[in-house]
Amino acid sequence: MARALKVCAAPGCPTLVAKGRCGTHARQTDQARGTRQQRGYGPEHEAERRRWQPDVEAGRVDCHATTCVMPSRRIQPGQDWDLDHTDDRRGYRGPSHSPCNRGWRRDRR
Repeated sequence: MARALKVCAAPGCPTLVAKGRCGTHARQTDQARGTRQQRGYGPEHEAERRRWQPDVEAGRVDCHATTCVMPSRRIQPGQDWDLDHTDDRRGYRGPSHSPCNRGWRRDRR
């Protein structure tokens, strides 16, 4: 069954989309976010992620998110994970399940 189309999430845009924003506003939003390096994912971040990767892939690491939304805090081999920043983005908490790390966005809409 086809889903009903919705109006683009950008204020004032009448374009109908399946979800989120139209192509024009999706690109504008992505550009406004900045590059991955501007958002704090430069060489230091990549090095720290590589340092954790063997233990995460072996299933030896628990989720470092303040609130874990998964059934188990243990990050299972093959599960998607993020390297969680501290709130001030100046350091790292450690690996977190992707839904636990990214879930804060849903709470602030």
